[in-house]
Amino acid sequence: MISCCSCISDDNEKYLQEVDNAISMNERYISQKEHLINNLKANYVNAIDDDEGYNILMDLYQNYQYYSLDSAFTYLDKAIELADKSNNPERITDVRISQAFLYNFSGMLAESLDIFRKIPVDSLSKNLRRNYYYLGFNLYNTLVNNAIDEDVASSYRDKMRSYRDSALAYSGGDIVLTAEKLNDAGKRDEAIAVLSKDLPDNLTTNEAGLRYYILSEIYAAKKDRDNQVKYLAMSSVAGINNGVRQYVALRKLAEIMYETNDIDRAYRYIHQCLDDAKACNSHSRILEAATILPIIDAAVMHQKQENKNNLIVTIFIITLLTLTLLCILVILKRKNRILNLSRLEQVTANEQLKALNSQLKNANVKLSALNSELVETQSMQSSLNNQLEESNRVKTEYITRFMNLCLEYISKMENYRKHLNKVANKRNFDLLYETIQSSRYITKEVADFYGNFDDAFLHIYPDFIKDINTLLKPGDQIVLKDDERLTTELRICALMKLGITDGTKIQKFLRCSASTVYNYRTNLRNKAIDRDSFEINISKL
Repeated sequence: MISCCSCISDDNEKYLQEVDNAISMNERYISQKEHLINNLKANYVNAIDDDEGYNILMDLYQNYQYYSLDSAFTYLDKAIELADKSNNPERITDVRISQAFLYNFSGMLAESLDIFRKIPVDSLSKNLRRNYYYLGFNLYNTLVNNAIDEDVASSYRDKMRSYRDSALAYSGGDIVLTAEKLNDAGKRDEAIAVLSKDLPDNLTTNEAGLRYYILSEIYAAKKDRDNQVKYLAMSSVAGINNGVRQYVALRKLAEIMYETNDIDRAYRYIHQCLDDAKACNSHSRILEAATILPIIDAAVMHQKQENKNNLIVTIFIITLLTLTLLCILVILKRKNRILNLSRLEQVTANEQLKALNSQLKNANVKLSALNSELVETQSMQSSLNNQLEESNRVKTEYITRFMNLCLEYISKMENYRKHLNKVANKRNFDLLYETIQSSRYITKEVADFYGNFDDAFLHIYPDFIKDINTLLKPGDQIVLKDDERLTTELRICALMKLGITDGTKIQKFLRCSASTVYNYRTNLRNKAIDRDSFEINISKL
């Protein structure tokens, strides 16, 4: 397994589950987006004049901007045609600024800069100046991120800040721009306070997704992984809910899931990013997702192979134990046969003794001279008969108990075989695997089973005792005697490692009371470094 670089808190699990739910409902959100777009297209067809048509085209462009770049370009080009046709300078400038934004957004930086530099800023209205300076801020922010030379990057950064300050002056205190400026100045807590004020909590607007994402970046800079994950998850949900196919938050969340060894989520998240980027035809997002995709895919394959290897080892051990039990059964049958033969011999001996008694009685009549000897012989014979009867009674009881034990054991083995055969016929391999692992089919009634269990377990996990001690406080670590394999505490840990955590099953396995098992488990948790996660950590060894 890939080691976990850092841990995600339990509090963030609910946010990750919201991401999982949003991804599972992605088709529904896409359908809603398509319905909205189709309504706009219908309205455009029925537009009464060019002014209404222009406004609808701009709505279509904005809806397609994060959904399908090709369609966004198509409807923006139509809006440009209507703007040029109107000869309205402000509308022409507005649509050109939108075109520059789209070029920059889709990676066409040179084309975006060309449009930006041709815009006559001095003749712009207050609202257009705000958009113009915001465009400049975005363009030079892109240039800073792409610059290789630090001196060039510094020059771009100065221009970026200048355009950001100008945009702020015309925006009336835009929250995102204000937070960007505070964060750039190292005032992260103040930036967080600005972004958190009146923060949308319904995840239904693009503004919500943007503010959550900026918050995640600030918390990442503060090395606050929990809050970074929280706001990345919320930004991802906001994007998916709004039918956005071009996002960064979910990709970064996939990388964090990979780093924290949540391979299943990392795999689903990065593939969702790649599928959406392809659907949007966003080359930059496709490249970003493709960079991390092979690493996550390799981790998934490694995990599957490791699980397969563990399953093979487990099946081998179960098979070996089953064969051992069959051998014991054969030996018991042979011993039972020997006991039956001994009983028949004893019956024959008794019959011979009875015949001898009859002969002795007849001889007593004929041989009066030997009467005293015969009386003594009869007394000895009576004593011998009593001993033989007692021996027969003990043997009969022993054989009866032994036969009952064998028959019960044979019945259990037959039921176990029928159950496995039934599951195998259904090809329910998951249930078959679970049934094979279960300890309820194997009765641990002989003391030497624990020795076999200890040897088998330590053969599979030779470092198990050392690994358990790493979870315990230094003063409470377990030290075995020279002739010990596993103590009762270690057997409880071994059962937990094998997935047996139910107190009743552990009680039956150890042949002790429920309170004894509870006391052992409580004592182990009290010795643990991390008491709450101790049993979970055992399963991960």
